[in-house]
Amino acid sequence: MKYLLILIYIVFTTGGLFCFKSGGEFVFNLNNGINFKMPFMTFAGFVLYLCSFLLWQKLLATYDLSYIVPITTAIVQVVVILFGYFFFKEQISLVNLVGIIMVIVGVVLISLKK
Repeated sequence: MKYLLILIYIVFTTGGLFCFKSGGEFVFNLNNGINFKMPFMTFAGFVLYLCSFLLWQKLLATYDLSYIVPITTAIVQVVVILFGYFFFKEQISLVNLVGIIMVIVGVVLISLKK
């Protein structure tokens, strides 16, 4: 169950970030009254990120903090870099690639039983 919750959290978090990036700007103007505009993708990102926050609270309350935080943070960082590369045509440098490999090694080491 723990791994399923972690996977869902990662999907919600990275999906929310992807939607925020895709959605463009959020407009809130107070000059001539309130002018509120939120593109659908930004709204979808907001909903996904809200769901990920609620799931994050459940993960933190249920499982070891020293396990959940490093694992989820590392995996989210790697997935975000890969999303940037494949969907937004962002560059991955050699330093980024070495960092990704180090993060994956770190996740494996943290996951190992004592």
